[in-house]
Amino acid sequence: MTLASQTLFEDRDYARANWYVVATKTREEEKARINLERQGYVVFLPKLSLKKRRKGHWQVVTESLFPGYLFVALELGEDDPAPIRSTVGCIGLVRFAHVYTPVPVELIRSLQAIESETNDVEAPFKPGDKVRFVSGPFVGIEAVFAMARGGDRAQVLLQLLGKVQRITCLLY
Repeated sequence: MTLASQTLFEDRDYARANWYVVATKTREEEKARINLERQGYVVFLPKLSLKKRRKGHWQVVTESLFPGYLFVALELGEDDPAPIRSTVGCIGLVRFAHVYTPVPVELIRSLQAIESETNDVEAPFKPGDKVRFVSGPFVGIEAVFAMARGGDRAQVLLQLLGKVQRITCLLY
């Protein structure tokens, strides 16, 4: 693709374009995004900022919201999706029964709105906070929050069988 055609591609109105899911190689979402954008594709890679413990210290890290996937705007029939398969970092467009299935535009807009908001990475609980199970086999039992384990899980301390047990559970 020449520089002139790339400029035309990027300046085009995307009101009629649909969003499609691109499968990427493991942990190569950012590399795939960069290479697709170099080819003139409009790409959206939703990210999430989290506090994670690394080498004994808490750090704010930014991770892909959907590991192994990103979104690309295409107007099938006008845009050629074939180069996506051979783009560094990409596996290809996600298909169902040999048909490219578009992602609802409302979903992309809501993901973009969420990402554009200031992302408060504070955990909902602090170590030492008392928490209570709201579902599962321990419903109603009180525990002590120990630490977050990813975006949707937590490690809690539970007094069980005469001693403190560390349990990993889902956050609600």
